[in-house]
Amino acid sequence: MSADRAGEGLKPGKVPPEVLARLLAIPREPCEDVLVPPAPGEDAAVLRSHAGRTVVTSDPITFPTPRPGHFAVCVNANDIAAMGGRPRFFTMTLMMPPGSSSETILAIVQDAIESGSRQGIILVGGHTEVTAAVRWPVVSVAMLGDLVSPMPLRTGGARPGDALLQVGCLALEGTAILAAEHGERLTAVLGADLVRQALGRLEDPGISVVGPALRLAASDGVHALHDPTEGGLATGLREMAESAGLGVWVDAGSLLRLPETEPICRVVGMDPLGLIASGCLLAAVGAEVASALAADLESCGYAAAVIGHFTSDPALVLCEAGGERPLPRFGVDELARS
Repeated sequence: MSADRAGEGLKPGKVPPEVLARLLAIPREPCEDVLVPPAPGEDAAVLRSHAGRTVVTSDPITFPTPRPGHFAVCVNANDIAAMGGRPRFFTMTLMMPPGSSSETILAIVQDAIESGSRQGIILVGGHTEVTAAVRWPVVSVAMLGDLVSPMPLRTGGARPGDALLQVGCLALEGTAILAAEHGERLTAVLGADLVRQALGRLEDPGISVVGPALRLAASDGVHALHDPTEGGLATGLREMAESAGLGVWVDAGSLLRLPETEPICRVVGMDPLGLIASGCLLAAVGAEVASALAADLESCGYAAAVIGHFTSDPALVLCEAGGERPLPRFGVDELARS
C-alpha cells in the first residue's frame, strides 16, 4: 500500500513505483509518431518528425542548490544524451519565492543560458514568476534534441550477458550538496580542505554526462544508457535491470567513487548508493567491447570502469568484501533525509 493510501501522504522525491504505474496507465490516444513513449525508467521520449527523430524530456530542479539554472540545463541535457540524442533547444519555467530580488532572477536565467551555450543548446522560451508556492528557486526545463544514434538507447535495452559500464563517480552531486548543507559540521570533523574539494566537484568534473553519452551512442555494441539521479546509483541500476526484465550483478569494489563521498556520508549518516547521482552515467554494452569502450572513454578524460553484468536471473546482487547481498532499495533519495 502506498503512503498516500495509508493516509500518511507521500514523502519528498520521486513518486513511488506503484503511483508511477497508475500515472502511466492513464489512457492516451495512440500515435505512430511516438517511437518511445513514457515508461518506467525512461527519462525521455522519442518522436518522429518531418525533420527526423526528436528526443524530448522535462525535469525540474526542486532541491536547494547553488546554481539551479545550470543544474536544470545539465540534468535535462543528460537525459537527452542518455537516449542517444544531441540536445538543441530548451524552455525554462522559473518560480521564485516572495522577496526574491531581480538580480537573483537574472543571475539564474543567465547561468542557464550560458550553461546551454557551452553545450550548443539554445533557450527559446519560458515563464518566470514570484509565488508563495515555493520556498526557494524551482526551475523546470523542457528540452528537445535530435536522435543521433541509429536507434533510441532505452533504459531497458540491456541484454543478458551485457557488461555494466560506469562513467563518472557515483553520488557526485549529492556529495557536493551535503558539503554545502552541512559545511560547518563537516569542516569540524573532516577538515576544510576536504569540504572545499567536495564543493568544487560541481564545477570539476561537473554533472554533465553529454560528452561520454554521445561518444557511447556513436559506438557499436552499446545497448542501453541511463543517468542515475534521485535515488542514487542503486536506483539507476534497479531501473535498468527491471526495465529490461533482467537481473544485475555489481562488484562494489569496482564502483567509481570520489574520495570525499564516503567520509561525508559517514558523518551525516547516509548511504552513498542512494544519494543523488547526477554526473554519473551507466551503460549496458556487449561484453566483448566493454574493456575497449572503457579505455576509449578514459583516453578522452572520462573516468570509466566495468562494474558488473546483467543476468537472466532477475536477482539484483551487490558483491562486497564480506559476500553478496541484495542491491539496496531506496524509497526516496538519501538527500531527502538531510
